[in-house]
Amino acid sequence: MTYLWEPHHGAASAEEARPARQAGPGPGTPVRDGLACLDVLAAQLHARGWTAYVTAPADRLASLFVQDPHDEGADGGHIVAAPGSTTGDWWYWFSWAERIAPVHAPGAAADAVISALQPRELS
Repeated sequence: MTYLWEPHHGAASAEEARPARQAGPGPGTPVRDGLACLDVLAAQLHARGWTAYVTAPADRLASLFVQDPHDEGADGGHIVAAPGSTTGDWWYWFSWAERIAPVHAPGAAADAVISALQPRELS
């Protein structure tokens, strides 16, 4: 079964989104909840007018589906939040294993996602 939900719109960080999901460590504690990180990024993308929703299939890593609402024919993209292999710091990643931005910078991540997924104008 896949679960879909809209983001917690007031969250500016993964720590602020955590109470919407579960109790956990407060600010300053390392992020260990990928769902909370995706929730924060979804809120940033919604604020920019983009479609974004979290999917949490039982047999796979939770992901954020993102799509430009002005380009309904576009495939969109899937994003996950996971630790990097060398340092353990958490990052947002495209499904094709390209790092986007660290989870502590969801605004920069949202801008990078939009830049990567917007159609390019031909010159």
